[in-house]
Amino acid sequence: MEKMNNEGKLLAESPQASQMVKCDVCGGRYNQRYLNSHKRLSHRDKSESISADETRTVDTILALCKQISAKARRKLLRQLGPASDQT
Repeated sequence: MEKMNNEGKLLAESPQASQMVKCDVCGGRYNQRYLNSHKRLSHRDKSESISADETRTVDTILALCKQISAKARRKLLRQLGPASDQT
């Protein structure tokens, strides 16, 4: 399809200029062609995997729990309540 200007003259084909769009997650501005990659890499669901840092933190908490009395451990579990069952 040929494009014409408002005077009826044939316009030269030019490469499509990149379109900048806003990321609906973080508000950053990205080239439209890159936006899907940005979202996949920067905003993926981090709950899918446990990081090494979280694993170390859990190990530290478990080690500390082993050092307290059974009574203190039961109190701790009551304080955590239903939140301890959530993933």
